[in-house]
Amino acid sequence: MYNDEKIILPMDLPEGLQRDFKELQEYYDAGDWLQFDLLFEAVEASVKAYYLAGKISREELNLIFKKYGIA
Repeated sequence: MYNDEKIILPMDLPEGLQRDFKELQEYYDAGDWLQFDLLFEAVEASVKAYYLAGKISREELNLIFKKYGIA
């Protein structure tokens, strides 16, 4: 479970991603490692799908993965 709180994600990300990141933050704040990790697996796939569909940029993809310790 990792979340670099110094990295602020853009506010104009797709609504679905914003909801996912809000839920991830709730699990992070609660210290719920299991739920965070389970949800993040789905979020990671979703982020990649948004990128492949052209709904987020390469820079946004990299920023998201850097925030959550993937990059």
